[in-house]
Amino acid sequence: MSLSLLKNVDFGRSRADATGSNGIGYTVLDYAGNIVVPRTTSSIYQTAPGIYASDITFPDRFNGQVLWDTGTAFTAVSYATEQYNVEENDPRVSDTWNMVSSMTGSIKALYDMSYGRWKIVNNQMLFYAPDNVTLVATFNLFDDSGTPSMDAVFERQRA
Repeated sequence: MSLSLLKNVDFGRSRADATGSNGIGYTVLDYAGNIVVPRTTSSIYQTAPGIYASDITFPDRFNGQVLWDTGTAFTAVSYATEQYNVEENDPRVSDTWNMVSSMTGSIKALYDMSYGRWKIVNNQMLFYAPDNVTLVATFNLFDDSGTPSMDAVFERQRA
């Protein structure tokens, strides 16, 4: 899924009022310098004298740069570049990071209960972290009639 982001460039006041087919343009290049989006001047607008913007669509997982130029609107062409790396620029990466971060505690708890020791004492099952000392969870054990049991365990409930 592609992502569209507002990007801008500041060529300075001396490069004002240069929109249109001969004016400010941009080319999207991949990390190796290959053209991904050919030079375009459409949809570029001026936000302040010499400052231009455009809503640029990037391919999914794109890493590369936006190469801005002043076109033939001025006697000397000026260039500006802006890197685009999905890890830095894609707001969805932050959402994914937040989701993973929120799951870390649950994953650690599952790891601890899987790789630490456990033991049954009376009608309780005790789960320890991999250090085999730190208690991480306790469950009460019951038989199939709901009576506390350590011999004919049918159900466990968090204590």
